[in-house]
Amino acid sequence: MTKTQRTSVNILSMIAVVVGGIWLFKAPDFEPVIVVLFGAAGLLSTWWPRISKKYGQKRLKGAITFNYSNNNGRYCIGKNGHLFETAWSKASDTSIHIYNDPPSIDSLAVVKNKENISDIDDASAFDFSSRVRTAEEGDIVVLKNKYGNYAALKVIGIKDSSRSDDIDEVRFKYVINPGGKSDFR
Repeated sequence: MTKTQRTSVNILSMIAVVVGGIWLFKAPDFEPVIVVLFGAAGLLSTWWPRISKKYGQKRLKGAITFNYSNNNGRYCIGKNGHLFETAWSKASDTSIHIYNDPPSIDSLAVVKNKENISDIDDASAFDFSSRVRTAEEGDIVVLKNKYGNYAALKVIGIKDSSRSDDIDEVRFKYVINPGGKSDFR
């Protein structure tokens, strides 16, 4: 929901609560209670956390472990202009597919010749030409979001339930570089 849509829902919900409250005061009955409840529900829906705690992390850096078979393989990092909604799917027990399909993602690249995220001096120099990339354990994935900001994710571990593991899981460390900077040093 966009900020404009949230504002519209908030205004309409507040009007419903006020009108329902006046109506309830003048004519105590069941219908005005319903109007007040629907207005309150509208207000709650716009203030409810927008990123699930289980499938999202708002910090600019951290470490994540999640089951990519759940939540359509999606996991959000960052917020607002620093939001990156990652999308993952099964490849093997040592590699994983990552997509640029989510609306927050402009493009992505896999970096195979860097040991650490801090070794990346120009994230814009990599090949961002494909919709899907396959990353292996130890690879770094560079994401560019629709706001022009970069994030780098180092794939630490991969589990695949169709092979030798009991769960589908990806572990990665990430750093979001604010202000459109492409240098992670």
